[in-house]
Amino acid sequence: MNIFLIPYTWLRHFAMALWCGAAGLLAWWIVLTLTVRPGPLIHLVPAWPPGWDGPLLLGCMAGMIAMASVLGQGNLERWALWKRASLTLTAGGLAVFFTIVWFNLWHFVEASLIFSGPDHADHASDASLVSLRYRIGAFAMGGLSSGLGPIFVRKFNGWHTHLIGGVAGGLAAAAIWHAVNYRNFDDLYLAGAALGFTWGVVYGLFVWGVPDSLYAGWLRVLSPNRYSRRIPIDAPDGGLKERFVGHFPRGLDLFLGAEDGVQELHVSIRVDGKQRYAARGLSLQPTMVRRFLERVDLRYDPRRPAPLETTLSSGDRIRIGSGAQRAEVEFIMLPREES
Repeated sequence: MNIFLIPYTWLRHFAMALWCGAAGLLAWWIVLTLTVRPGPLIHLVPAWPPGWDGPLLLGCMAGMIAMASVLGQGNLERWALWKRASLTLTAGGLAVFFTIVWFNLWHFVEASLIFSGPDHADHASDASLVSLRYRIGAFAMGGLSSGLGPIFVRKFNGWHTHLIGGVAGGLAAAAIWHAVNYRNFDDLYLAGAALGFTWGVVYGLFVWGVPDSLYAGWLRVLSPNRYSRRIPIDAPDGGLKERFVGHFPRGLDLFLGAEDGVQELHVSIRVDGKQRYAARGLSLQPTMVRRFLERVDLRYDPRRPAPLETTLSSGDRIRIGSGAQRAEVEFIMLPREES
């Protein structure tokens, strides 16, 4: 996970999902390799009873996905290496522990209470039976455990998203596993791969995404005069800040010449403590904010007690002046590390 490789677009919301999905696939490959035990692994890895196939598969997936979520956060936020390693291993270890505990508890409750009748008791206790009817609770418990590990590492911040996202990931993975194995391909190998990837993707979408706090607003010049000149909007301490654009001789943050139709004090871009950006028109000359399917005229109206203002999103463009004498700047969000 590298913040420089994640642009500030709607696709950034899928970055952590794909990262965790890859971790789920890796967990499936590890369990498959240990099960087949090719080459030297035949003697290094002992065979385990069939009853442990489920706990080991779900535990490995829950642990790897939980580790990927914490490791991805640590990589993006540039944690120290020791902190990254310790918290990642802690989250993964807790997820594996909870998965095995909940798995065995669920099957005890299942065999004792839910399917205790003579028609179901043998099936519920049969570890080799591949049926969603008897395994749905195990998948839900595994998903819950994958969320419990990072909860402790993140000190219960967003605990509800961890619990909901974990259970949703486990149940979605169970549905895909059942569909691939039973309805379409009748292939447990492909079903296992789909299981791990789906679990990770749904988990990554719900539990922890790339936060806006890792990005900062910039103003970039698009007109030929001073093309590609850019300035940061955010203050170093993350508080309130306002940047002014114009050609006043002193004190402006972004200088654009009068020959481009820019007034001494033309427009300002501000950010508040909650990282909300806005543009204010400070001139009687044309000032237009252009975005998809929307145009906002910000020219100053003397009859109003305050300048007109509009919120800004990454990619919004501000046209200053009119005709041939016109400058254009763009508001963009870039990784904060560039500030």
